Amino acid sequence: MDYPDIIIDAIDRRKVLELRYKDVARRVRPHILGYVGTGELALSGWQISGTGAGWRLFHVDDISELAETDLRFHGTARGYNRNDPAFSRIIGRI
Repeated sequence: MDYPDIIIDAIDRRKVLELRYKDVARRVRPHILGYVGTGELALSGWQISGTGAGWRLFHVDDISELAETDLRFHGTARGYNRNDPAFSRIIGRI
């Protein structure tokens, strides 16, 4: 399964992702996968561990070691915008 498929599955099933981004291990609650204004595929998610907690935008090409965990989450993180203007086209979202 490639990264976009893993991310979409995790969004649909509300599963926390483990990934490495810019050489830092992180855990993320995925919320949106889509294309940002630059045409790059990106993941918007609530980071729960890594470099602190909060909203992050991850360019999929810069992600390595992506895996779905057994951890589930319910609902959306505070401040979630399902129509995030950073995205020019959304593929999947909560």
